[in-house]
Amino acid sequence: MAGDDSSREIIEQLVARLGSLERELRANAERLSAVERRLGVEPRPPEERHVPREPPRPAPPAGEERHVHVPLSPPRPRGGDADGAAARTTPAAAGRDLESVIGGRAFAWAGIIAVAFAAAFFLKLAFESGYIGPTTRVLIGAGAGLVLLGAGEVLRGRGLRHYAFVLSGGGVLILYLSIYAAFNFYQLLSQPAAFALMAGVTAAAVSLSVRLDALPVAVLGLVGGFLTPLLLSTGRDNQVALFTYVALLDAGVLAVAYFKRWRSLNFLSFAATVLVTLGWAVVHYDREKLWPTLFFLSLFFALYGLLAVAHNLLPRRPARWYDLLLAGANATFYFSLSYLLLVDAGYDTAAPASHALLVSAAYAGLFYAVHRLHRADRLLAYGFMGAAVTFFTAAVAIRLELHWVTIVWAVEGLMLTWAGLRAGEPAVRRAALPVFVAAASHWLLFDMTEFAFDAGQEFVPVFNRRALSCAVLVGSMAAAARLHNRADGLGETERAGATTLLALAANGLALVLLTQDLNDYFERRQALAAGGGGARGEYFYGDRLDNARQFSLTALWTIYGATTLAFGARRGAAWARFVGLGLLAVAALKAATLDILFYAAPWHAPVFNQTFTGFALVVAACAFAARLYEKSERVGERERALAPVLVASAHVLAVVALSAEASGYFSSRMRAGEAAGDLELARQLSLSVVWALYGGALFAAGRVRRSRLLRVMALALLGLTTLKVFFWDLSSLDRAYRIVSFVVLGLILLAVSYLYQRSQQQQQRAAPEAGGGAPDVT
Repeated sequence: MAGDDSSREIIEQLVARLGSLERELRANAERLSAVERRLGVEPRPPEERHVPREPPRPAPPAGEERHVHVPLSPPRPRGGDADGAAARTTPAAAGRDLESVIGGRAFAWAGIIAVAFAAAFFLKLAFESGYIGPTTRVLIGAGAGLVLLGAGEVLRGRGLRHYAFVLSGGGVLILYLSIYAAFNFYQLLSQPAAFALMAGVTAAAVSLSVRLDALPVAVLGLVGGFLTPLLLSTGRDNQVALFTYVALLDAGVLAVAYFKRWRSLNFLSFAATVLVTLGWAVVHYDREKLWPTLFFLSLFFALYGLLAVAHNLLPRRPARWYDLLLAGANATFYFSLSYLLLVDAGYDTAAPASHALLVSAAYAGLFYAVHRLHRADRLLAYGFMGAAVTFFTAAVAIRLELHWVTIVWAVEGLMLTWAGLRAGEPAVRRAALPVFVAAASHWLLFDMTEFAFDAGQEFVPVFNRRALSCAVLVGSMAAAARLHNRADGLGETERAGATTLLALAANGLALVLLTQDLNDYFERRQALAAGGGGARGEYFYGDRLDNARQFSLTALWTIYGATTLAFGARRGAAWARFVGLGLLAVAALKAATLDILFYAAPWHAPVFNQTFTGFALVVAACAFAARLYEKSERVGERERALAPVLVASAHVLAVVALSAEASGYFSSRMRAGEAAGDLELARQLSLSVVWALYGGALFAAGRVRRSRLLRVMALALLGLTTLKVFFWDLSSLDRAYRIVSFVVLGLILLAVSYLYQRSQQQQQRAAPEAGGGAPDVT
């Protein structure tokens, strides 16, 4: 038994060793195949490789690990891979696809359109040349259209779907041509019969496009239908037939909208209706056709107003921004053209105002329908409500004889903003921005000049028609900015951008209005003064009015700028702060260049005059702005560095104003004829005294407030005064004036020097007690 066990153990060891050798040989063979594949050598099939197959191995004893062979890499197909084959065949396949699109589809549509045009030109030529009778011409056209429709159905049943669309669309187009020619040119059909046949063709086109799900059939039928009057026109006017025909086409579009979401078809038909209407009006309209024209315009408006009902309300489809765009374009075209026609006919404001009320009522009814039947579509409901409010505003503005265009656009922009924010539709609220731009442009280009002052009539700033339209526009922009600022779900970039843009535009328009009203007020007063003789009292009245106008404008810009700056500092609005600073800079520049021209006006009392008051306002505003920058917690450190600039600007303007007062007093006396020599000496002395006193006071303020800026400015002004006294006063002033000038300057300079010396002495004494060196002189 022991021998048997030992022999069995030897046999098992030999089998295990053989298995190990076989596994090593197989692994080497796999490695060799991998090297061959990398070198591009065709690997031999497994049957040609001299690799012995692994014989079945006995199961290992219990507890012994089983060896599992794992190949080094997955086998690859010989002779290339499938991906490469696909890559090699892709360009050819792409070429065949492009070829099929061009040759199979594009050429088919081009061919059927060419055939349709040929049929139209054939009918026109036949009409003009008399080749065949009218009845035969119409029957040929109708037969050709029916044949094309039948052929389209046959080919569609055989699988040629796209080619069937082409033939069906061409058949619809030719049937339109034939029926319209039979009624309008040949009088072969009565009006009811022609309308019934056109309604039948429209219904056929609708059913075909809906049943086949073929937008091209609907588009081609629509294009052909609207081209029919143009291609077969003889120049004669038949308004009732033309507009009834167009209304039938629009009714077909309305029917298609119930079944399909083809918004492009809706826009195309509306654009075609507008073009046909305007084209007819330019060529054939006169006042006698007012009421038929208004009837058909109202019919078109009703059809496209019901488009939202058929497209969105009944099928419960959610509205998008382009649905509102079409509704707005429909209302704008209808009301604008109706207004122009009523005004041209000589009607007073009651007629167009009533018309606007009817449009408002129509949109209010649509809003009620959406609210009751499809309350989930908030965008459509808000859009209709906005339109109702807009046209109600137009009715009020027209009846009050205001400039309603600006007011309506302003309210429309606000309503679009409100609807877009409430419904969460970005495109709608963004569409409000170009509407606001149009309203602002209209006010600037038309309202501002049309409602300007007229000599001989009363003109009250702010309380006039121009100001009212601007107030509505500014209020709408401000309300839209507030809506953006308080809306939920907006990105910070959009919120800040829209709020800033609208607030800037509103403030800019308000400032332009106030500036223009003030300017027109003084222009009117000057015109009235010139008409009454040009002078009042001792001085020329126009100069005093000009002085008052410049002061009023400076005061307006200064107060507006300071208020805007304060708002920006309190709310942390950087745009408001920079706008306020810009207005203050403009007001300061204006005061130093225009207002100062009246410094020597003979009607000026010293200090108590409009020029000095204007400078005082600007100086106070600069000081107020500097204080805001120093104390506000919402201003950054870099922007806070503007405070010293404002302080320096305020003191420079103050010196300029005081110098102008001192110089102007003596200059006005010289103009009045007093002794020029003595007055010139007194003027130079007064300038030196003013500069010296102001420099000394500025230095004292700098010491009290521990402000190096004020002390440096004081030293600069005193240095300038010193140069003037030694190089100008010394050579030009009389002895008495020279003495006064030198005494005043000397005393002030001595006082400044004494204060500096005393301050330095105090600091030197305090330095040893503090255990450090002496600090800088303050």
